[in-house]
Amino acid sequence: MAGLPTVGMDETSPSGEDYIREGDDRIREYKTQNREVLEVDHVYPESGSDVDAGKHKQLSLIEQADVGTGESGKCALGAQTVGESDPPELVFTDEEDQDVQITDDGTLNADAIEDISATAKTVLVDLFFPIGFIYVSTVSTNPGTYLGGTWTAFGAGKVLISLNAADGDFDTAEKTGGAKTVSSSNHTHNVPATSAVWGTPGACSASRKLAVADSGGDEAAPAATSDASTGASGGESLSIVQSYIVVYMWKRTA
Repeated sequence: MAGLPTVGMDETSPSGEDYIREGDDRIREYKTQNREVLEVDHVYPESGSDVDAGKHKQLSLIEQADVGTGESGKCALGAQTVGESDPPELVFTDEEDQDVQITDDGTLNADAIEDISATAKTVLVDLFFPIGFIYVSTVSTNPGTYLGGTWTAFGAGKVLISLNAADGDFDTAEKTGGAKTVSSSNHTHNVPATSAVWGTPGACSASRKLAVADSGGDEAAPAATSDASTGASGGESLSIVQSYIVVYMWKRTA
């Protein structure tokens, strides 16, 4: 490929005074020059019909003292001078002109590769596991061990519920409430004073055992309470926990 291109690019030709027939020569020269330049790194057959036409064969990088751009949103990859007498090294430069040397004296620069990997990992973790993210697992290992960042145990025996701005109990993230148990004690129930319960005037119904508080006479059904008590004895706590499965929960805080 040495000596290419064989045809120079003369941007002043045609001058506008040439014969029209000479325009054909200029077009042919341009085609040749364009093909020979691109063919250095690309598949570019004269026919232009090869199935691989335009694909890269290689990437030729010319040594520079500094490949950095310093432009927002742009980075560079190039062959940069590292030592005065050393061959150029492959260098990645970010938009702030910070260099990461990828090769070192003909081999991969392991330290730089590790730095790049760590940076890429941080970017991905921040993207998929931002601060405030809740991580749920059946493994007790703190996710910061393999994801990075700071994670703290979250929930401590509580279930999660979706925020509902219209409900005062659930209108704020991380608001807590509810109970695991409720207390119950002995108590009695008032029994409606109807003839269906009381029976005929002046006589107690055999179907319900009632303690008469006030007979009110034979013509009226008295107010009464059942002598059978309900509820747990002695203020015993009753579980109201639904069916559950235990997991580890962690929240990313930094």
